[in-house]
Amino acid sequence: MKEIESDSQTPEQLMLLLDAQLAAQRARRKKPPERNRVVFLVFSVLFIIAATAAAFMMLEWMVANSPLEGHRATQSGTASERKF
Repeated sequence: MKEIESDSQTPEQLMLLLDAQLAAQRARRKKPPERNRVVFLVFSVLFIIAATAAAFMMLEWMVANSPLEGHRATQSGTASERKF
């Protein structure tokens, strides 16, 4: 079996070596986000907001024009008069 030599480097030297390797790895990975991705994300968020606003406007229109809404408004006064 091979014996591991632990006396060749001190823990401080190993930490410095590890820090240097991590810094090199971060430098390789770190690149600015692609412009196309940023534009895609911005337009996606704007589309979701616009779709939500359109859905609320359609819901409001449907409630205002529903046949039950007009029926309730005309019968609400007469129904309460009949009860009392």
